[in-house]
Amino acid sequence: MSKVEPMKFVIPSYKRCEKLKKKTLTYLDKQGVSKEDVYIFTRVDDEQLSDYIKLRDDGYNVIVAVDVKGIGKTHNYITEYFDEGEYIIEIDDDMTGLIDNFRVEVDFLKVCDTMKSKMFELGASYGSTYQCDNIMFMSQCKEYTYDLRYCLGCLRFRYVRKDIVLETNYSEDMENCILHYIRDGVILKNNWIAPKTTNYVQGGCAADGRNEETEKIDKMILANKYPDYCKLFQRKSGKWDLKLKFKS
Repeated sequence: MSKVEPMKFVIPSYKRCEKLKKKTLTYLDKQGVSKEDVYIFTRVDDEQLSDYIKLRDDGYNVIVAVDVKGIGKTHNYITEYFDEGEYIIEIDDDMTGLIDNFRVEVDFLKVCDTMKSKMFELGASYGSTYQCDNIMFMSQCKEYTYDLRYCLGCLRFRYVRKDIVLETNYSEDMENCILHYIRDGVILKNNWIAPKTTNYVQGGCAADGRNEETEKIDKMILANKYPDYCKLFQRKSGKWDLKLKFKS
């Protein structure tokens, strides 16, 4: 593992303390991440709050949010918690690895440090990896892209910008991409690396209050507010979805 400057690793988690411990915290420990650099954000109404609080005894930072509901509002709370310009790595609570486009495990800390340097050089506040560990799709992409592309929130890198405030709760991935691209004119995405995690599962911050209707409302908000950057469309299943308009 490479020796790099200390960074802050941020994990939103809700009602999934055991999963957090078995997956993301175990993975970070194996990667040599210091517990004092890990910040776990949960909520005062979490029925597992006492279990989260106990993680402080192990050396983790546990931050308990009040009057916060949903992943979008949690994201805003995290933004307010850290200082302007701080570099943070946001991670889902069920991440178990990081692979390249040959399905080889990569040095997590080195990737975080490389993204930090490249983003700083580009003037980018927001970065991500490929959204799923499908090596066929990953290999068809350029290693790095810099335009407006979808970045799934399971692993993302960002310099905290207080002027980025999310309006939506259930389309926050899309809104983050749009707002950061409008702000900086660039998003750094490494398409040859992807986290090993479980996307679109029940539970957690992202699922709190989420249903087809709340998702549709959020997507309509973004489509109406940012027509130059995204558009609403209906899938064959009848479900409404949002698509980014690639910008370069």
